[in-house]
This record gives sequence, C-alpha cells and structure tokens, in this order.
Amino acid sequence: RASAPDATPLAMPAAVVPTFELPQASLQALARDAGLEWVVSDPEKVRAAREAIEREPKPAHVPRERPPAVEVDTGPLVLVETRKDLASLRLPFDTMP
Repeated sequence: RASAPDATPLAMPAAVVPTFELPQASLQALARDAGLEWVVSDPEKVRAAREAIEREPKPAHVPRERPPAVEVDTGPLVLVETRKDLASLRLPFDTMP
C-alpha cells in the first residue's frame, strides 16, 4: 500500500515581474504626428507626492450607527376606506348656470 503524500503545500517562490519601460520616444513621435504634445510628469515631483500621501495619517474607522429596530404592530388589522363615494361629491362645474 502506498503512503499518502504530505498534506502541507510547498512554498512557491514569488513570481518576478520584469520592469516595464515606457517607450517615450515612439510615443512622443506618435503624438507629434497627430498634432499633439506628449507631456511627462517630473519623476521627483511624483516621488515627493507619493511620499506625502504615505505620510498622511490613515482615517480612523468610525463604525456606522445602526438605526433602531422597527417595532412591528401586532394589534388587530384596521380596515381603512380609501375610495370616496363620487355620487355625493359636488364638483365646480356642477353648479354652473
């Protein structure tokens, strides 16, 4: 009889994602051919903005206040008449001379 394989999963090495370089020269040429101008952000300003965002304190989690539970009326049902008897209703054009 064969022994059961070990049930613990093997640790997989983290996948290495290669860096992607944006082909700015070809994009600038493409934009220029279309009559546009390719604009690039200043990397120092982008880095400074990201660092400033990371330094911001995280907002405190304020749990939502639950509304009070609705009390269900368990009393007897009441019949409410919603239709009027139109035979006794006097309209303005009924009294015209």
